[in-house]
Amino acid sequence: MRAASTTVFRNLIRVFGVLPLFGLATVSSVFADSITKSFEIGSGTPQLRSHVRTFPVPCGLEVVPIVKVRRLGADGSQHDIPIKIELRAPDTALGQEGPIIETKSANAKKTEQSFTLARQPRSARGCSLPWRVRVKHDDDGPAPSPTFGTIRFDFNGALRGISLQYDSYALGVMRKGTSIQFKVGKFLGLEQGIIDITANWRHILATDLVTGPNPVRLKWELINPNGTVVKTITAYSSNEARNELPKFKLVYQVTSCVVGQWKLRVTNNTNDDAAVDYKKAELVPGCPN
Repeated sequence: MRAASTTVFRNLIRVFGVLPLFGLATVSSVFADSITKSFEIGSGTPQLRSHVRTFPVPCGLEVVPIVKVRRLGADGSQHDIPIKIELRAPDTALGQEGPIIETKSANAKKTEQSFTLARQPRSARGCSLPWRVRVKHDDDGPAPSPTFGTIRFDFNGALRGISLQYDSYALGVMRKGTSIQFKVGKFLGLEQGIIDITANWRHILATDLVTGPNPVRLKWELINPNGTVVKTITAYSSNEARNELPKFKLVYQVTSCVVGQWKLRVTNNTNDDAAVDYKKAELVPGCPN
């Protein structure tokens, strides 16, 4: 009887497009606006009574969890499966569950139902300390019929601009043998994700108004709030026309939630003065692979 139940369960799941997990996670693209994972409980599934899924979301992002669920088995509301959905705050340490912040009780029916949990504020714990959702049979013992669905975490993973502000009154004028510094983003730090910085500059003559003929190579250093240089690029302007010269593009993955001001130091070690005419920084939130 159990083998027959398992076969029916698997066949129906294939029809409805939800694959059994057998302990394997199926995560959407690392930089998507949502993460979706499947769950299953009950007779004929590996998780008889309870199934918990983890959701690594970059720090600093609000999240909205959505749970969709349905059951197999006989027709009639008397066969509906009582379930409980538990949302836990991000882990307090590696492998240690955070506290329950919302629970929802429902009955899994033969038709799919969708439950949207409360929007949760930004967390500073980040990718390595994930949110958790547990779906379980709200009664003793295993759920009598296969019950399955998806859990989706929505968040704003869109590309966003990051401010680059001068840290002094240098206004982008790079005298030979000197450095200037930019503040990158706000003083609270950067979200986890990939930051991409480009800039255009030009050789200037003594009047600062006349553009000179020489390509100028500058050194750019990205500095985290702890004062550590995490990425160094030495190159020519991002819009340099000569293809044989390396063009400036600084790409760096912010992997942890560090509170404080990021900075960008630019040094001119050439014999020419330069002026920064354009600069842009963008970040796509996401967790490292």
